Amino acid sequence: MPAYLEIVNKTLSLGTIFLQAVILMILVTLILFRKRDNPLLLFFKKYTFLFGFLGALGAFALSIFYSNFVGFPPCELCWIQRIFLYPQLILFGMELYKRDRSIVDFSIVFAILGSITSIYHIYVEAGGTRGLACADPSHGGVSCAVRYIYEFGYVTMPIMALTLSLFIIVLLVNYKYMARVK
Repeated sequence: MPAYLEIVNKTLSLGTIFLQAVILMILVTLILFRKRDNPLLLFFKKYTFLFGFLGALGAFALSIFYSNFVGFPPCELCWIQRIFLYPQLILFGMELYKRDRSIVDFSIVFAILGSITSIYHIYVEAGGTRGLACADPSHGGVSCAVRYIYEFGYVTMPIMALTLSLFIIVLLVNYKYMARVK
């Protein structure tokens, strides 16, 4: 394992924890302080598509980095998570280019399906039953229970994927709410 990988893993894990705090902050504000002039909600509405694009781009680049450069083989659940993540990059990129706001519902659906897959992956990784989609390592497959990253006692790759999916959901729900409030 390359020496720089520990720094990359810690940095990504800290970023995941930070993003979880942002999700919590947006949710609390949406639930308790939702006003049309709330500066926090307006800020995230204004930059919804940029944050979504940057999050999807980062996740895309890091999944390629870990599987192609570091050599961590993705399991079947990782591939399913990628199926729901990679289109987000295209959708948010198109949104930034066209600015017609037509991707919101599609992106929410992808993020919800990605979240469900991540939750199931976390369950399998934590010792739950071997997954329906998980390959048998004895036959050359990659186990879904292998933890390539395990930082701060809970941050793993499925936790990172779940955090990004939830961030996208919260961003887009806030966008829909703030666009409707006008």
